[in-house]
Amino acid sequence: MVGVLQPSDPRLIGPYQLIGRLGAGGMGRVFLGVSTAGRPVAVKIIHAELAADPEFRARFAVEVAAARKVSGLFTALVVDADVGAPVPWLATAYVNGPSLSEAVRDGGPLSVPSLLALAAGLAKSLSAIHAAGVVHGDLKPSNVLLALDGPRVIDFGISQAAEAAPPGRAGLVVGTPSFMSPEQAAGQPVGPLSDVFSLGAVLAFAATGRRPFGSGQASVVLERVVRGEPGLAGAPPEVLPLIERCLAKDPAGRPAPADLLAAVTATQAAVVPPAPRRRRPLVTASAVAAVLAAASVAGYGLTVVTGHQAGPSSFAQAAGQAAGGDRIDASNAALARRAHAARPAAPAVPRITGTYTYQQGEMVFFEIYYSDPGHDAAGFGFVGVDESDLPRQVIPFSSPGAGIVEAGSIAYPLDQGCGSGLEYTSSVRAWIYDAAGKRSKPVVIHLACTT
Repeated sequence: MVGVLQPSDPRLIGPYQLIGRLGAGGMGRVFLGVSTAGRPVAVKIIHAELAADPEFRARFAVEVAAARKVSGLFTALVVDADVGAPVPWLATAYVNGPSLSEAVRDGGPLSVPSLLALAAGLAKSLSAIHAAGVVHGDLKPSNVLLALDGPRVIDFGISQAAEAAPPGRAGLVVGTPSFMSPEQAAGQPVGPLSDVFSLGAVLAFAATGRRPFGSGQASVVLERVVRGEPGLAGAPPEVLPLIERCLAKDPAGRPAPADLLAAVTATQAAVVPPAPRRRRPLVTASAVAAVLAAASVAGYGLTVVTGHQAGPSSFAQAAGQAAGGDRIDASNAALARRAHAARPAAPAVPRITGTYTYQQGEMVFFEIYYSDPGHDAAGFGFVGVDESDLPRQVIPFSSPGAGIVEAGSIAYPLDQGCGSGLEYTSSVRAWIYDAAGKRSKPVVIHLACTT
C-alpha cells in the first residue's frame, strides 16, 4: 500500500523523485520513486542513526552486493544503488502488489490453490537466490510481495553472500524471531536450508493467519523455534505435509527448494482438476487497483485501472507533477477548502511532535515528544508492527511502570538483546491518548542496537 510522504521524508534520493511511502522496518524505510523517465522503483534507505554505524553500513553493502547477484522472475531486480552516500540507498524494480502480511491481514488465510501457487513461487525464488551463492536470512510475510504473475521475494537486509559474509560480533543473531530457523535462532552458521525453514513458517502463516511459533517476547519465541512444536491447527491437509517437512528442526530433514517445488507440483496436479479452467491469480486486478488508488489519494495523479493497462495519468505523469511542484487542480482545491470550512473545529487532542531512540545496556528506549493543547494527555500506547511480536500495551502516565514521564515527553525501554548475542530489531506503532480516550495520530518507531 502506498502511503503519503511525511514532512520529514526526503523528496529526492539519487536521481529518483520520491512520491510515496511503501513500508519501513528496523533497518530502513522504503519509498515509491520514479526515475526521470517515469520508471517506478522501490527505493530503500537505511535509518539516519544507523548510517553513521560502520557495521550497519557494511551490512547494507553486503545486502546490495547480494541483491545484485540474484536474478529471476520471482525476485525484485536491483536497478541502482549508492552505498557510499551520506544516507545509503538501494533502488529495485517496483512490484505492483500487496505484501503477503497485508493480504492475510485483510483477506484471511489463503485458499489451497493460492497456497500451492505461493509455495511454488517461493521455492523458485529460493532456487534463484541460492544459485547466486546467497542465503536470504530474513524470509517473512512482509518480504513477500504478491504480483499478478507470482510472488516476489525482497529485502536482503541480513543476507549472507558466500564470499562476502557481513562483519559482526560472534554469535550475533539478527532477524525476525517468528520466522527464523532453529540454527539461526541459536546463533549457529546458517545455509540454504535455513531459508527453507523460514519458507515453511511463511506458508504456515499464509495457511492459518497465525505465526507458527506464536508471539510475545523475542527470547520466548526463539525458545519455541528451537525446541517447541509449531502451531499448525487449521492448515489445509493438502499443504500440511509440505509445511511440516520445511519446519523440521534438523536441516537435513528439510527438502531442498527443487525437491519442494517437485512436491508442490505433484500436489497441484492432485488438487486441481485436469479439465480446462480459468485459474484465479494470487492477487486480483482489484487488489492492484487498490494500491494505485491509495497513491491517488496522496495527490500524485496515479490512476485506478480496471485492467492491466494504466491510463495516460500514470507514474510518468506522477513524476512530472512532482517535478512541477505538486500542481493540484484548482477546482479540486476549492472544493477541499469549502469542505474544510464546513467541518466543525476538531477537539484539541495531543499531537506527537518528535521521537528519539537511545540504548542502555540490552535495552533500547524510545522517546516520544508531544504537544498537549487540551492539557489532558493521560497516557501512551504502542504495539509491534512489521512482524514485531510486541503485544499491544496502553500505559497511563499516572503509573508508567518502566517508563520515564516528563513534561511533554515519555521514554520507554524495550529489550533488544543488545550485546547479548541475541540482538534483534523491533518496530512499534505508538500514540498518545487523552482523558477521553482520543488518540493522537500514531507514529512508527524503529528500535535497533547501535553499539
